[in-house]
Amino acid sequence: MTYAITVNDDGTATLAVDFSDEGVGLQGKTHVKGGEAEALAYLPVFDRDLRRNYAHLFPAPVTDPDEPAEGEMYE
Repeated sequence: MTYAITVNDDGTATLAVDFSDEGVGLQGKTHVKGGEAEALAYLPVFDRDLRRNYAHLFPAPVTDPDEPAEGEMYE
């Protein structure tokens, strides 16, 4: 994911993200009250929400069939 932050004159910042570097055709943009620091703090939340809301666009992680699933233990 790549991102760009633009500080606006009205006391907000525009946060734009692009997932094309991951092979996913998804871009998102939002406005955050405050400046660059506030937009940067919101970035992980915006990233997580887009990935959750558009999960069908992201490839499933490759798992090793010999490894136990998360929370699973060998007996």
